[in-house]
Amino acid sequence: MTNILISVSLWVTGFLCLLNAAFAFIFRKRHTNEVLSYLAIGLVELVIFGFVLVLRLRILRTVPFPLPPGLKFNRAEIGAALAIGIGLFPAAYWHRTSLSQWRERMARDAKALKEQDSGVHMHSNAPGEWMN
Repeated sequence: MTNILISVSLWVTGFLCLLNAAFAFIFRKRHTNEVLSYLAIGLVELVIFGFVLVLRLRILRTVPFPLPPGLKFNRAEIGAALAIGIGLFPAAYWHRTSLSQWRERMARDAKALKEQDSGVHMHSNAPGEWMN
């Protein structure tokens, strides 16, 4: 189970590292703080990726951070959760929306749909339309 989690963590951290680098490139014209946060978290993900790779290649046999005995989770599960959380944080932070903004967008979309009259239309006495 731990080997599978390490493999998944390896792929996820690599993907998140590339994703943060892509976001830094895509949003390069925005605030400097946003771009720097993407680059910083990308570097953190790269370090986590390197650590997981060294662990997967068995250069490092165990994780050097001991946990108290009797926990229902292990270090690999904690590391995977932290890697995912850290990697997704900048995008979630810079592109967050509040619940009130969601309500406003939904109301705007509902209004636009009503204005377009995009309901279902039934045509009577037109058998050729459904036969085409």
